[in-house]
Amino acid sequence: MSNDNESIGLSNVSLETGARVSLLQGLGAALRFLSPLGRRDTVSGAVTFARADMWFVPVGLVVGLVWAGLFKGTWRLYGEIANLRVIPPLVIVVVECCFTGPFLALGLARTVNLLTSVRPWRPPEETSEPLSPVGTLALALTVLSSWVLIASIPPFSGWWPPPDDWRYPFRHVYPAPIYRSLVLAPIWGRWAILLAGTVGRTAKYADTQTVALCRSLTPGRLLVHTLFPMAITSVYLSRDGNYLTGIIVGISVFITAYVPSVIMARRGGGQTRQSLYAVGQLAQLAFLAMYRAFWPLIHG
Repeated sequence: MSNDNESIGLSNVSLETGARVSLLQGLGAALRFLSPLGRRDTVSGAVTFARADMWFVPVGLVVGLVWAGLFKGTWRLYGEIANLRVIPPLVIVVVECCFTGPFLALGLARTVNLLTSVRPWRPPEETSEPLSPVGTLALALTVLSSWVLIASIPPFSGWWPPPDDWRYPFRHVYPAPIYRSLVLAPIWGRWAILLAGTVGRTAKYADTQTVALCRSLTPGRLLVHTLFPMAITSVYLSRDGNYLTGIIVGISVFITAYVPSVIMARRGGGQTRQSLYAVGQLAQLAFLAMYRAFWPLIHG
């Protein structure tokens, strides 16, 4: 009897250890996919990559916190002291283009180049190939749009929940409105990659990681991944308890990401790594644009 109990205990420990290893492997796979230095694993590595989708939204949150921290530091140095308000948004764009998300803008540029070619169903370009004039224009417009949208959000002190509001105990997690946009935009960008992976099929020439990600995603799993971005957006964009503002913004980002996902999947012959990145970049820009459009309701 004691031997049976010991074997059951050992099996439970092995299951828990396996679950922790699986989570860590999924995190590593997500970081490789969402990194400018990420490599394309073999088929054996793709099995682990199928568990990476749960980390996409948390990685976006970390990127958003990095953006907010950089903006706060540069704003104190250049915005308040030197009155150079264009510098903090420029720092965010430079960091995004060099470290946190260059693959998104490049993915959009390469996808635009592919879809506008005479053979959009051909194998995707290698990352070492130079961009065409159309792709270069798309890349330049992406970077410029990111800077303009971030710079257009006024860095006001903002609003915090009053003492009679149920959110008052959580007032310390309510940053100024400019920081809320910086935190939320990368979250929606990484979430949109999951949306694109759920829509349509993968292309014939897609790498094994992209195939594993798309095959592991279902509408139910996508819905689970949508809960956190939609909830935090609804709360952060509700000045007077009107949560409809955040829901409208979230639905707008969904439409902006869904329609290009369908177009890329059909005209391009299926989803590729670059098309997933392209949708993520479009969703990130769409959120910043909608945030600026709804600014009167957010700041009041």
